[in-house]
Amino acid sequence: MPTHALATLPDGIDSVHAAALPLAGIAALRLLRAAGSLAGLRVLLTGASGGVGHYVTELAVAGGAELTAVTATPARGERLAELGAVVVHDLASVQGPFDVVLESTGGSALSLALATVRPGGLLIWFGQAGRSPVTLDFFDLLGGPERVTIQHFHYAGAPYGDDLAALVRLVERDRLHPEIGRVADWSRAPETLVDLRERRIRGKAVLTTGSGRWATGG
Repeated sequence: MPTHALATLPDGIDSVHAAALPLAGIAALRLLRAAGSLAGLRVLLTGASGGVGHYVTELAVAGGAELTAVTATPARGERLAELGAVVVHDLASVQGPFDVVLESTGGSALSLALATVRPGGLLIWFGQAGRSPVTLDFFDLLGGPERVTIQHFHYAGAPYGDDLAALVRLVERDRLHPEIGRVADWSRAPETLVDLRERRIRGKAVLTTGSGRWATGG
């Protein structure tokens, strides 16, 4: 493990919660940096019920954003509503315009989300959870909002240590609260991975090993 991918864990944060921070936490932190200051802005987040969506919601709302989160079911949106988001379950019914749209579903969702952006606004495409390719029609774009910027985003890129340390500080200061949907022994990794893929787990899954160390997924 390279040292640039490590961060010190304070005594007040247990290993289970720390294990839920990498990947999803880093992706959320870097996504919000790419979006810029969201204070006072209307923000739309699609595919919001996963680990990244949880972190984005908590951090964006705390930063002053008026955030609308799109989730597949009411149950998966309950926690986001508690964090201060307006939760909806049908992207076609969303009432825009939004200053920033964070889109992670793919397929036809990107076109629908793009239509909700205000003129001169920003759409950041950071995933394709729906597993369907995105299709954009040039003439639909002409009929939509003008001068919208579309950015592609991917979280990967070393070093990671500083961002991990920032996430740890947020947890330590009670400003970020990892949502853990399952804690299980490492021997249950296959079924846990299936349940994550099929979205049967809300939040993060943490797998423990016999040595008392921790691994994370989802």
